Amino acid sequence: MFSGSSRRWIYGGTAIYLAILVVVVAGLLLLYRGARDRLDQSLGERLSAIALTTTQLVDASRIETWSVDPEEPIDLLWLTTRLEEIRRSNDLAELSLCDTRSFVLVSASNRIARGELNTFWDLSRTSVDLALAGFTAASHLYRSGALHQQSAHAPVFDSDGEVVAVVSADAAVDFFDTLDTLRDGAITTGGIVVAFLLVSGLAIARLLRAQEQYRAAMVRQEELAAMGRMTAGIAHEIRNPLGVIRGTGQHLKRRLAEAGIDDPMADFIPEEVDRLDRILGGYLAFGSGHDLAHELLDLAEVVDRTVRLMENELVADGIKIVSSASELMIRGDRQRLQQVLMNLILNARDAMDGGGMVEIAGGSEISGAASAGAAGTRPGTRARTGQITLTVTDEGPGIDGDGESLFTAFHTSKEKGSGLGLALSRQIVEAHGGTLTLRSRTDRAGAIATLILPAAGSEA
Repeated sequence: MFSGSSRRWIYGGTAIYLAILVVVVAGLLLLYRGARDRLDQSLGERLSAIALTTTQLVDASRIETWSVDPEEPIDLLWLTTRLEEIRRSNDLAELSLCDTRSFVLVSASNRIARGELNTFWDLSRTSVDLALAGFTAASHLYRSGALHQQSAHAPVFDSDGEVVAVVSADAAVDFFDTLDTLRDGAITTGGIVVAFLLVSGLAIARLLRAQEQYRAAMVRQEELAAMGRMTAGIAHEIRNPLGVIRGTGQHLKRRLAEAGIDDPMADFIPEEVDRLDRILGGYLAFGSGHDLAHELLDLAEVVDRTVRLMENELVADGIKIVSSASELMIRGDRQRLQQVLMNLILNARDAMDGGGMVEIAGGSEISGAASAGAAGTRPGTRARTGQITLTVTDEGPGIDGDGESLFTAFHTSKEKGSGLGLALSRQIVEAHGGTLTLRSRTDRAGAIATLILPAAGSEA
């Protein structure tokens, strides 16, 4: 997630990019429309000039005769030849002469036969009506099928000043190649600009994300330094009574042995004191990359030992613990992994004020509640990537959010919590090349802690 300042940068940058894009697109549209209008005007003026000049070749007094004579008189044949020459020299699609009823008298391209109605007039009716009213006029660009067209119409006057015919000049399709090229260039330019803005936006987003990650790493380092200062101050005071407890436990074991009593529980006192001493050392080494032991061990045995150590305490709190882990061979530090398991179990216990069940799954046979937390990999079995999955499931209220904040050092929701248990547990697991996640159950209320470690023999 980005911080508030980073989000403001992103939103501001996005707004600037959008503004640039809008300006560029608007500019290209204005350029396209301006060029289209200028080409429209220029072409209209050119066509109007051709049509008006052509009217000088028409003998207005012969219009009525040409309209009724089924034969083509010599003067009409001459006019047809001249119009064809003008059409070709000016690269026109058509140059025609029609009477006021729109019947064709001459078609330079032979597109319409003499005596037929000029249906193309309907495509530029406004300019045709102006020509019939005595004004030379050009139409705007229009489409005729798949082609662009433009026409100009000039009136032919008789000796009394009456309009007796109209000369029409239609632009050839080639005149619009420039406009199409400009339009394609505008589209290509717009696409390049959009691509550039997208690439720039992605690059800035990645840069800001890297900045956030660096800031988070710096905060984490500050937290680790603060914890180191705190634990260093109390380490001496804690280790002194631990030494006394260890010596008392050894003395008790000797006295029991002298009395002929062999109680395995007596071994737990010095062993657990040693474990506590190592845990304290682990806190002191938190964040310092302290070396781990990498012995071959069965994680299921670590689970069983941890359960036996904590069973009486859990039963007193109304917690039932069930374990189905079996033969989970890995390479790692037995004491550190036991510390992780104890932290996860204690978190599960603290989440269930009124008691409940904690289930540890890590074998080939997985119960329904435990398998719900495997996130696609059956707990306790080797996946194709050579991993071992172990889940610790409780029946508490579950996790608010994605659970990542719970792994932040000194973050705790417990009244007497230190906020270090899960942070240290994740560090230990990651030092073993694994992952530790925490999320809510999907089948019912509760949380699932998922521990994934490389199986023995799968390490790089």
